[in-house]
Amino acid sequence: MYQQIKLPYSFSSFVPMLSEKSLKNHYESHYIRYLKQLNQLLANQNFSFSYGPALLYRNIDAFPIVIRDDLLFQAGGVLNHELYFQSISPKRIEVPEPLKSRLVEKFGGVGQFEDRFFSLAEELPGSGYTFLAVNASGDLILLNLANQDSPYMFGMTPILAFDVWEHSYYLDYLNHRAEYLENMIPFLNYHHINQLYEQVLKEQKKAT
Repeated sequence: MYQQIKLPYSFSSFVPMLSEKSLKNHYESHYIRYLKQLNQLLANQNFSFSYGPALLYRNIDAFPIVIRDDLLFQAGGVLNHELYFQSISPKRIEVPEPLKSRLVEKFGGVGQFEDRFFSLAEELPGSGYTFLAVNASGDLILLNLANQDSPYMFGMTPILAFDVWEHSYYLDYLNHRAEYLENMIPFLNYHHINQLYEQVLKEQKKAT
């Protein structure tokens, strides 16, 4: 079965921007629930767990049609939460190369990228995530997706996910999403985002 990731920081690492109670609840009550539900759903299908949850999107036709929507929802709940937790760091991190140059080329600069990211996340209606993803051509794409949808559904690889479901911030910010975004976007883990970006580019180059 799929195992839960361990956070590279403590639940109190983002205080006062994000309370220990809020992050602990997010990880233990929401992320773990999706993980358990995904594992149970797959176990009921005698799944071998021979590949990671991201590959479930490519192999969805191997599962009965009646469970596919639920399977993708639970898989998204796992993958999106894991990427969100990995996309933030209690230490402010400078953007490394090659991601920095690509953000400058695509958005005009790191600050401009963060401004666009903020605006997009603030505009997302209802619940969902704001993603930075890499498409099949290696281009960076910013997009909002509802609920637990994933860029994997559209042939893209997410390298940054920011959770704007209310459960990610309501205990601290009530319905003030913009304040949550303003306080937490400066803590994007650009080191991890850049690692994923390099990995995607390497895999795409190998495939050509």
